[in-house]
Amino acid sequence: MKKRRVIRKKRTIKRAIKRRRRRVKKILKPRVYIGKGTLEQLFESQAKVKLMKFFFRNTSDIFQLKDILKKLRTGAGLHKEIKKLEKIGLIVEKRAWLAFPRKRGGVRKLRKTVYSINRGFTFFEELKDLVLKSTVSSREDLISDVKKIGNIKLLVLAGVFQGDNETRADLLIVGDKINQRKFSTFLKDLEAEVGKELNCVLMTTREFNYRYDMYDRFVRDLITSKSEILINKLNLW
Repeated sequence: MKKRRVIRKKRTIKRAIKRRRRRVKKILKPRVYIGKGTLEQLFESQAKVKLMKFFFRNTSDIFQLKDILKKLRTGAGLHKEIKKLEKIGLIVEKRAWLAFPRKRGGVRKLRKTVYSINRGFTFFEELKDLVLKSTVSSREDLISDVKKIGNIKLLVLAGVFQGDNETRADLLIVGDKINQRKFSTFLKDLEAEVGKELNCVLMTTREFNYRYDMYDRFVRDLITSKSEILINKLNLW
């Protein structure tokens, strides 16, 4: 009897470990839109491309490793790729004083290891232009996944997707019955691929039609020749 209990206990532990591994794998695999494109083949991996996009879009900032992992929503091989980029001089590691809020008010300063991009790197501007030209190459996957968040009537790519950092919005989504949890996951995964926080405008069909008919300047400016319309079920033209 005692032997049977031990066997059952071992099986229970093994099943628990397997379930935990499945959950971890699920967390560390956000939706990837860029796929195995030219940059991924040129620079060996998606992780390296995501890193370069992230740092080239945040050239004046410093980041702790945990913040980089959180923003890029991955941990698989990322630290290894950071070390590779550090070795060639594109990324710099240093110690810096950072301010952290105290629970009872005020701040405390701690010396932490941080990473930043080296603006003095040879061919810095040329490499930056090359990397940032690629935002989302797999339009089909993007369309497929945005449809899963609700009844989507209009999807417009603007701003950073068109190389314009002055536009007030990067993404316009018009639809109904939007699942907020799925929308949040969709947006975070897309931001991880692009390398920056996106200004996304989400509207119901009723709100969009009203603002469009009223010649709302913000809405009209978003739907210009500079924008890319991937879904158009509103018959705007």
